[in-house]
Amino acid sequence: MAGTCTLHVQCPECDVVVPIAVRAELARVSDHQQTISLEPDLTELWAHAWTHEAQVDQG
Repeated sequence: MAGTCTLHVQCPECDVVVPIAVRAELARVSDHQQTISLEPDLTELWAHAWTHEAQVDQG
């Protein structure tokens, strides 16, 4: 079973809210145990961070 959700992180430098897509997968290990694997897609977060780096380089 797999699903996706979105988390949001607020940038401490400019207060922009950056979405982070997360893929969640549930796996049954045994009758009494399950594992949850979360894989974040950090593309938007890195892209936002690079905008700050570009501003510093130009400034």
